[in-house]
Formats: sequence, C-alpha cells, structure tokens
Amino acid sequence: MTEALVRIFKYGFNEMNLHSVEANVNPGNLPSIKLLEKLGFEKEAYFKENYYFDGKFVDSVIYSLLVHKFTP
Repeated sequence: MTEALVRIFKYGFNEMNLHSVEANVNPGNLPSIKLLEKLGFEKEAYFKENYYFDGKFVDSVIYSLLVHKFTP
C-alpha cells in the first residue's frame, strides 16, 4: 500500500500541482493511521459523531499532507 500511495501522491503533487491531500479516517483504524503518519500526514482535527455509518454515528479524524512535507 505504501508504494501505491507514494506513486499516487507523486503524480498528484508533480503532475496535477496539488498543494495538499486530506484523509478522513475512523480513529479505530490504527493500521491506516500508522500508514498515513509514515507518509508524513499530520493530524488536523478530530470530529465526534460526525459520520453516520452502519446505523450509528461515529467519530472521524482528519489528516493532511502538504506538498512540501511529502518525502517519499
């Protein structure tokens, strides 16, 4: 997954001239959070019960990666 995301982000930053990329993650999804942090993402926000999933409201965490923080 790391290799695939690095290729995607390289394309986004270098070819599409994106300035940042955001990720919305379930706070219980530790493997995804670790992957994002490994790639340089930083936690920006924690929202309580802002997402409706499977019959209930759940929390979410927002991570972002700025182009100048991306170091593949």
